[in-house]
Amino acid sequence: MKKLITLICALVIGTMSFAQKNEIKAIEKALKSNNFAVAKTNVSAAESLLANMDDKMKDKFYFLKAKSLFSNGAIANNDIDSALEAVSNLMTLKEKTGKSKYITEALSIKSRILESVVQSAYDASKKGANDAAGDKFYRAYTLSPKDTLYLYAAASSYLNAQKYDKSLEYYKKLQKLNYKGVSTQYVAINKETSLEEIFNSKQLRDVAVKSKKYIAPKDKKLPSKQGEILRYMALIYSSQDKADKALELIAQAKKYNPDDMQLVIAEAKAYLVSDQKDKIKPLLEGASSLIAGDALNQMNFGIFAMEISENEMAMKYFEEAAKLNPKMAEPHLNMGALILDADEDIVKEMNGLGNSSADNARYDVLKDKRLDLYKKAIPFVEKAFNLKPDLQTAKYLRDIYSTAFMTDKYKEMKQKIADMEAAGN
Repeated sequence: MKKLITLICALVIGTMSFAQKNEIKAIEKALKSNNFAVAKTNVSAAESLLANMDDKMKDKFYFLKAKSLFSNGAIANNDIDSALEAVSNLMTLKEKTGKSKYITEALSIKSRILESVVQSAYDASKKGANDAAGDKFYRAYTLSPKDTLYLYAAASSYLNAQKYDKSLEYYKKLQKLNYKGVSTQYVAINKETSLEEIFNSKQLRDVAVKSKKYIAPKDKKLPSKQGEILRYMALIYSSQDKADKALELIAQAKKYNPDDMQLVIAEAKAYLVSDQKDKIKPLLEGASSLIAGDALNQMNFGIFAMEISENEMAMKYFEEAAKLNPKMAEPHLNMGALILDADEDIVKEMNGLGNSSADNARYDVLKDKRLDLYKKAIPFVEKAFNLKPDLQTAKYLRDIYSTAFMTDKYKEMKQKIADMEAAGN
């Protein structure tokens, strides 16, 4: 009877071993023909036999599972964790047994999974899908926590997607990790386009140069991003009306880069949010030397000057911006708006007048003054429209023509607006 039981057990074990080998062979066969869907189905079937596999068979199974799920780079998002778990199990098995036939290939798959996730994140970023890019970069960071660059990229992507809470959370995490972001950028010039391109690694850049399609390779040392992170956090706090926190971070960020113009802009915004307008004028005056030749920031300074009713100061900034970049429409539009800023006081006085002869005489004076004001502003707004004929400027110009009693131009602009709206502009 004992011999019979032993024989039955041997037959069962032999049958199970045969089944395991068959399932493993089925996975291998599917992989050889790149039929990854069938391979994954066979992996599921083999998984039920895992408990009875010997270590050698488990080593092979974990590798084949990872390879099947990886699908030669076309891995599905919901398969990433399972593939990495298979590699992790293989690594644990190797530590236990001291050997593995497939460890090198399995680790290569793990590395390629990370590369796939990172590339997917970059692709999403290029398409402007910043929210998706943030998710993917953060996923890359969780796969390789030592690569804190991915956490930084996730925070920046969420910032661009205006997901400020997530962005702030990850910037804070970077601070706790004492992330500096000092790195090397590997670049070379594309001979066909004459443009400088950035490569993910020195090796890739060097291969491109050897292909003779790229020239002038350079290694660029990028400065610390600690000040930049503080600035972005400050901008987020400012957008959330938390000016005190924003100003505190700006002060810290200035220690890293005191001449950072974006910090000046962020500080001015924080002062506006917190109604500390008296601090904006000295801030702008102190930083004016830093924006010589910078049309965009000349215009930005002009806008801040307008916000604090420093109209003469604002006009100088707008004039300089227009001179530096004659093709920029916004300075001309802002100069027109600045001139018309006096219109509100004129209208207020007109509406407050009575019906006496003196009031009627004053009304006529104010009416002429208002007309002169509009005629003075018109050339600036017309210039802005010619440079950038958008619907908003067109409507603004139409209303100005109407107020200035310029009937023909009003009708002409009204028709242009109708044409633009019909064209979907």
